[in-house]
Amino acid sequence: MKRTLLILVVGFSAIVLSQGIAKAQVTVEQKPTPPEVKLPTPEKPGPDYQLIPGHWIWHRPSKMYVWVSARWVEKKENRQWSPGHWQKQARGWKWIPGKWEKIKRKRYFFK
Repeated sequence: MKRTLLILVVGFSAIVLSQGIAKAQVTVEQKPTPPEVKLPTPEKPGPDYQLIPGHWIWHRPSKMYVWVSARWVEKKENRQWSPGHWQKQARGWKWIPGKWEKIKRKRYFFK
């Protein structure tokens, strides 16, 4: 009985604590602006490439956002690039990273 109770308590604690970790967010008081010095965009390597604009990423070791320059990546089939953006939060600004999204196709219905 004691062992079952101990297992339940440990399992419940792990679930509760993991929820707090999963929702941890890094926010800043002021959203940074892109660097003033613009690096030249590399030449497009081919027709099947998409330009990913420069963007911010969270650098854990230095505990700060760092700028990543624009780069070309191979396009993904049936997907389009949705660029990252800053989102206002209750305690400041949070960077929402860009991602590949499925292309939404319009559906037409005929009578």
